[in-house]
Amino acid sequence: MKLLPFYMIGNNIFIDAHFLSSISKPYIRILLVRSNLKLEQEGEKLEPIPLDHVIKLLEDGYVDLKSLSEKKERLDSLDYLLSSLYNPGWYFRKREAEITSSSLLRIYDLAYKLVLKKLRDLSRVDVVFVSISFSNDSILINGKEDRIYTTLFKSDSNFKKAILNSLSG
Repeated sequence: MKLLPFYMIGNNIFIDAHFLSSISKPYIRILLVRSNLKLEQEGEKLEPIPLDHVIKLLEDGYVDLKSLSEKKERLDSLDYLLSSLYNPGWYFRKREAEITSSSLLRIYDLAYKLVLKKLRDLSRVDVVFVSISFSNDSILINGKEDRIYTTLFKSDSNFKKAILNSLSG
């Protein structure tokens, strides 16, 4: 069994210390931060990346998120006028997608702020481990399918390659 390293901050924040750099879209790195994990001790431990590099990756992800938020497409007044007159369904679908995206980016923003603040405030960070495995196109953390790791595995070729290399060796 392979063991995936996490940096534990306080008693309840765990940051992936192995695959964080393998995510293609930096702003979603925050998805590899967890609040509760069952720790494991027995197995082959994957090598953690240095904590200062993890902090830099998270800071870069936060900068990327801010950049993405600023570039978000905005509807201009002509869009509002024309779409409501000629295709109200298109207008409402576009607004719904915009609201969903905006809400998700806000959640990521809050999570980044919390994690980065805790990282800066703490003097001690521990490395802990959880089991990781692969079965039927799913990534299992502590024997249960992890939806985030599985989704990233299926959608991000860099992440998939890193997982397969780590678990096959």
